[in-house]
Amino acid sequence: MTPPPRGPPPLHSSPGGQVERYQSADDAGGGPRPAARDLARRAALVTPLVALVIGLWRGPDAALAVVFALGLLVGNFLLSAWILGYVARQNPGLLMGVTLFSFVFRLILITVIGLGIKELDLVDWPVFCITLIIGYFVLLVWEMRSVSFSLASPGLKPKPKEIWE
Repeated sequence: MTPPPRGPPPLHSSPGGQVERYQSADDAGGGPRPAARDLARRAALVTPLVALVIGLWRGPDAALAVVFALGLLVGNFLLSAWILGYVARQNPGLLMGVTLFSFVFRLILITVIGLGIKELDLVDWPVFCITLIIGYFVLLVWEMRSVSFSLASPGLKPKPKEIWE
């Protein structure tokens, strides 16, 4: 008698017992996209309040700077999630290199957009820069509380009722 296989059963197996395709973290509800969407949702909650407070303190140009900066951050995180999710599905071996180069590319893109905004003189530049820097870290730290650092449940931490259903 052979012992039962260890670990979870294959998700998509043919009658012969061979796995037809592997399940990615995105298919399982994990991966970068749900985390980026959750981060965008959190930014959408806080942006109006921060823009209102800063706008009352420094004027409408400062409020617009907050909206632009947080919008740029959310776009950066969503672009990152799309790139990493795409590469993870297509060729996981390239993931580390693409992660590094996409990070550098996105920093250059943010810099170019920021300098364009400065040259157009649309917003309060110091508020834009400070919001960009502080917002980046605040959103990441806020999201860290919700992310599961486990391969058993990648992506966002499951809610207690999702585990038992």
